[in-house]
Amino acid sequence: MSRLALRRWERLGYAAAAGAGLGSLLFWIGYWFTFVRGDLQGPDFFSFYSAAKLYVLKGGSAVYDLALQKQYELQVVPHPPDQFVVLPYFHPPYYTLLIAPLAFLDYRGAYYAMAALNVALAAVLVVILVRGSERIHKRAAIVSAALIGGFFPLFVTVLQGQSDLVVLVPLAAAYTAWARGRLGWAGIFTGLALAKPQLLLLVPVLFVTRRAWRAVAGFAAVIAAFAVVSVAAFGFGPVVGYVNAVGRWAIGGSLPTNGQIVYTDTAVYSLRNILEAVPGGGKAVALVVLILLLALVGLSLSWRPDKPRLDFALAIAASLVLSPHQNVHDLALLVIPGFAIADLALSGQLRWPRMAALVLVLAYAAINLTLALDLWSAAVGALAIAAYITVERMAVRPDPIPLGELRWSGPRPRRVIVLPAYRAAKTLVEVVGDIPAGQADRILLVDDASKDATVSVATALRLDVIKHQRNLGYGGNQKTCYRHALEMGADVVVMLHPDGQYDPAIIPNLCRVIEDGQADIVLGSRWLGLDPAKAGMPWWKRLGNRFLTWAENRVLGLNLSEYHTGYRAYSRRFLEAIPFLENSNDFVFDTQVLIQAATFRFKIGEVPAIGKYHADASSTSFRTSTVYGLETLAALLRYVIHRAGFPSPWLTPASNADKQALPVGQVAHHGHVQ
Repeated sequence: MSRLALRRWERLGYAAAAGAGLGSLLFWIGYWFTFVRGDLQGPDFFSFYSAAKLYVLKGGSAVYDLALQKQYELQVVPHPPDQFVVLPYFHPPYYTLLIAPLAFLDYRGAYYAMAALNVALAAVLVVILVRGSERIHKRAAIVSAALIGGFFPLFVTVLQGQSDLVVLVPLAAAYTAWARGRLGWAGIFTGLALAKPQLLLLVPVLFVTRRAWRAVAGFAAVIAAFAVVSVAAFGFGPVVGYVNAVGRWAIGGSLPTNGQIVYTDTAVYSLRNILEAVPGGGKAVALVVLILLLALVGLSLSWRPDKPRLDFALAIAASLVLSPHQNVHDLALLVIPGFAIADLALSGQLRWPRMAALVLVLAYAAINLTLALDLWSAAVGALAIAAYITVERMAVRPDPIPLGELRWSGPRPRRVIVLPAYRAAKTLVEVVGDIPAGQADRILLVDDASKDATVSVATALRLDVIKHQRNLGYGGNQKTCYRHALEMGADVVVMLHPDGQYDPAIIPNLCRVIEDGQADIVLGSRWLGLDPAKAGMPWWKRLGNRFLTWAENRVLGLNLSEYHTGYRAYSRRFLEAIPFLENSNDFVFDTQVLIQAATFRFKIGEVPAIGKYHADASSTSFRTSTVYGLETLAALLRYVIHRAGFPSPWLTPASNADKQALPVGQVAHHGHVQ
C-alpha cells in the first residue's frame, strides 16, 4: 500500500474514531436530558443520598444499618416495599464524609450537584490523561477526548450519580505519576482513589512487586489518614463493622439481605459470577480459575524489565476482572487501560499494535452495547483488555546489554575449535581430518576423564589437549573449553563434537555469520538440513526436541528451529558477557547458554546442519533424555522467576570468564596449551 493510501486510511480512522466518540457522547447527553425530566429513581444515587441523610441526621453508626438504609430510601422513592430494588451502600466512611453536604439539598438538587461534579471530574480526567500521554496531541487529543466522553460506563456514572469519577481522577493522576517515576505521588493518588477499594486490588500489589517502597509509603500514609478521619467521624465500632461486612461480602460472594433487600443479580458482571453460572461451573471452579488468573497477573506485574504505563494499566484492568463484585458503571475505570493501550500503540511501544486496535474496538463495542445485548457481554470487553495487556506484558524482553564493535585480536578473526571429548578415540582422526584446511587457528580437545586412547590420539594429531582428572560432565567439559579458548585469544569459538555426529565442513558457514556481525551465537540446526527422521534420529528424540523447542520459543520469545544441537559457534564478546561458569555441569548447559543469550538480548543465528547417527556416535539414553527434558523445563521456570524479580546467578551478566579460576584442578597434557 502506498504512503498516500496509508495517510488516507489514517485520516479515515481518525474521522471514524472521532465520529464514534462524539456520536456516542451526543446520544448520551440527549438521553440524560430525557432522564432528568423523570423521577430520577436510579438505584444508585438514592442510596448515596440516603447515606448522606443518615450520617447528618442520625450519625455515623446508622449509615451501614440496612434497615435504616431501606427506610430512608423508601422516603425518596415511592415504590412498594416488596418491589424495592437497591444496591446496599458499601462505600467507605471517608467517602460518606465527601458526599455528606448533599444531605442539605433536596433530592433533585443533590442529584444535579453530583452530576455537575461528575462532569467537571470527567473534564479533569481527559486533561490528565491527554497531557500525560506520550503521543496524543493535536487531532489525536480531540479524538481521545471524544472517545473518553463517549464511553458508556462513564456516562452511566454521571447518569446514576455514581462515585467512579471520584476514583478515576486520582487514579489517572497516579497512573501519570507512576509513568513519570514519581513513585511517592503515585502511592498517594492511589490511596485517594480508594472510594471503591474492590476496584484497585492489584495496584498495591504492583507497588510491592516493583519494590516501589515510596509508593507503598505514600499509599499507606493516605490509608492511615483516612482511618483516623473515619474513626473520628464515625466511631471505632461502625468502622470495624464496615470492614467486617465488606470482607464477608468479598470472600463469601453474597450480599447481606436478611429480608431487607431485594437485589438485582443481573447488575453484577464479575468474572466470578459468570464462572459460577456457566454449565459445569460453581464456586469451587470459580475459585480455582480466579486463583490461577491472579497468579498469572501477579507474575505479569512483576515481569522485568519495568514498563510503567503497561504495568499500571494491567493492574487496573486485572483488578476489574478479578474483583468479586462489579457493576456496569464500574467499567468506567477501563478508560485508563484503554487509553494506555492506544497511547503505547501509537508511540510504537507495543509488540502487536494492530492487535491492540482490534482488542479496543471489540472491547469497547461489547461494553457500549451492553444494554442492547446482555450485561455479561461487558465482562467480555473487560476480560479482552486485561488478557491483551497480560500477553503484551509477558512479551516484553530485556534491553540488550551494551556491546562494542566486533574487533579482532589480529588482522583477521582468530578461530578456535573446541572438542568436548569423552571416549572419542575411534572417531577423532576422521573428525579432525574433515575440518576444512585453514579454518582453525587452534584446535583444543578437552577429555573428560576417558578410559580409552582419546588423549593419545589427540596428542598424535598435535591438538591442544587438556585432560580432566575426573569426569565433570558435558557442561563441565564446555566450561574448560571456553575458558581456555578465551585464553588462547579466540575471537570465534566453534564447538564440534568429536564423535562424528556433525559434519565439520560447515564450520566456515558458522564462523561467517559471526564475523559478518549478523549474530553472536550461531547454531547448526538439524531441522534446517536433512529431515532428522531420514538421518536416523529416534522418534522419541524428535518428539522431545519439537516439544522443548516449542516451549522455549514461547517462553523466550524467539523463533529458533531447534535449541538442542551440539554444533555451535560463539563470539568472544558473548562468552565474556555470560556467566557460563555458573551453569550446570550436565547436558542442560547448552539450554542455559541460549537462555542467557535471550536474557541479554544477543542475536542468535542458524545454519543448516545434518546430524549423523551411527554406532560410534555418542547418544543419550531415553532416561538421560527424559532427565534433560525436565532440567530444560526447570531452567525455563528459573528464567521466568528471574524475570519476575528473583535474580539467578547464571542469568546475571558480567562474568569475566577469562579471568575466573576454574572450580577444579586440571592437568595440561600438551605444551601448546597456554
